[in-house]
Amino acid sequence: MEIRNFTSNQFNKLSLYELPKEVTAIESQLYFYRYLNQDMLLKKYFRADDSQYIGNKLLTISLLLHYKEQINIPQLILPEKLVSIDNVLSGFIMRFLKNNVNLSTLLYDKNIDMEEKIKLLKSSGKIIQAVHHVDPHINFFLGDIHESNFVYHYDDKTLYGVDLDGCKIGNNETYSIRYCSFNEKLYDLEQKYPMDENDDPIANYNTDWYCYATMILNTIGQGKVYKLLIDDLYDYLQYLKDCGIGTELIDYFANLYTLKKNTSPVPLLNEIPKHIERANIKVFAKVKNLNYI
Repeated sequence: MEIRNFTSNQFNKLSLYELPKEVTAIESQLYFYRYLNQDMLLKKYFRADDSQYIGNKLLTISLLLHYKEQINIPQLILPEKLVSIDNVLSGFIMRFLKNNVNLSTLLYDKNIDMEEKIKLLKSSGKIIQAVHHVDPHINFFLGDIHESNFVYHYDDKTLYGVDLDGCKIGNNETYSIRYCSFNEKLYDLEQKYPMDENDDPIANYNTDWYCYATMILNTIGQGKVYKLLIDDLYDYLQYLKDCGIGTELIDYFANLYTLKKNTSPVPLLNEIPKHIERANIKVFAKVKNLNYI
């Protein structure tokens, strides 16, 4: 496995890559890096001194590189090289897409109509479907699926999955899945959404589609629908039905909290009306007097 070595002086000359305000980096920082006349991004972990954490990241990146040909999904930006700084493994390098915009920016932009947002959601769902068609022996799932882990590239008009070091592959661990970790709504459904000995979720088909469905709900509600408590969520689903969303999609969302296996909801996205401003979560929260949203 190729490792690109930096001294502290070399690393400190790199320029910071500014993330959009909608994106919060809790594990790492990104830097611009020019390598062999190519624009790259260098991802440096904050916890480079945590041997267990870095060891798991090393395993994840190694497996992604090892199975690159079998994965063979052009819409995934995979790590290309590991990075060490002063001989300390600290991150990795990946391809940089110029003229890109984060998916979260697009999905929460009030000036972009719902029809365009549905197209973007379909594109992200198709990436997940492609991942689920990879050889099952690789045990590959995107894991930490959320809006900020996709970017749209204006040059080729394509959506890409990024931050693959948070995926599930082989026997690695997934430390955090944004929409599953510490989610009380899933605690009684461990058969469907299993936890490890540290109570961290173990990525599988169900967690991947749960996270994707949460992206859909957040987009419909134009806010943090994932924070709704279970009883309020069921009320919100009825509210969405009253707003004109199709029964099949509503039932799909409700079944996320049953033992029924999650499948792809991509074919159901056409049940979302083009004009659905009334479904805004803030409007619902005001009607219900929900102070926590």
